[in-house]
Amino acid sequence: MLKVSGIILCGGESRRMGQDKGLMSYQGEPMVAQVAKGFSGAQQLLLNCNQNHAQYEALGFKTFQDQMFPDIQSGAGPLLGILSAMEQASEDWLLFSPCDTPEIPPNYFEKMTQAASEKMAFACVVFDGERRQHLHCLLHKKHKESLMMYLLSGRRRTGEWLSSLNPVEVDFSDQMHGFRNINSMADWPS
Repeated sequence: MLKVSGIILCGGESRRMGQDKGLMSYQGEPMVAQVAKGFSGAQQLLLNCNQNHAQYEALGFKTFQDQMFPDIQSGAGPLLGILSAMEQASEDWLLFSPCDTPEIPPNYFEKMTQAASEKMAFACVVFDGERRQHLHCLLHKKHKESLMMYLLSGRRRTGEWLSSLNPVEVDFSDQMHGFRNINSMADWPS
């Protein structure tokens, strides 16, 4: 069984929502607490955030913010959060999810790590039946240098960098709803 650090990405500014999405109540709990349920089995669970550290820590999360790297602009998007996680995490394997997918399947951790083990893959990404969910991925730290070079080149597209790793697609088409993002109040389930 792989030893994995789980990483919830809450580093964005939540501009479309107008407030920190991870802290918003969803079915009686902060959205981030709902996401954390998909990481059962991880040796460690960390939260990447650039604001509201005290509130997240009060919920029991160990937090870290985006690191500053020479020649990489701050605010470089989720890839900077992923690179920062590769610096912070105690394990060599990192499983990621953004904080705005509160219906993440409870078997997310198990299915992703099983795929990596069976396919002997160092990068896996969720396929929801229609497309890759680039921020739902399992990566080995061996990709840190590749990511650093990608960001140093000035590029920021998560899907483009991830595709360069030839990741194994893990089929979650029967649980597609679990990867629906809530980016604004218009996305909120009725």
